[in-house]
Amino acid sequence: MTEEVKVTRKYQVTIPEGVRSKLGVKIGDKLIVKSEDNHIIMESSKHISNPSDALWNLFGRSLDIDATKFVEESWANNDNSKPKIRGRKNRPTPR
Repeated sequence: MTEEVKVTRKYQVTIPEGVRSKLGVKIGDKLIVKSEDNHIIMESSKHISNPSDALWNLFGRSLDIDATKFVEESWANNDNSKPKIRGRKNRPTPR
């Protein structure tokens, strides 16, 4: 699909409705703009339909982990004493 657009004085262009619809570009979406030779290329960012699939793909393979067991073991390995509070020490309130 090829369409002609006009560059405004603020160097803005309007993405034609047919292109927006085909690529699913919506208000607020970010596009990637790059130049190759004498061409300006705008690419639609990839939308992640299932974030957990994207995270699993970071490892390049599926992991066989029992998440519940992993969390319970981490709790058992931690010191279960009084929680430590970081930040300001308890100071009297100025009056």
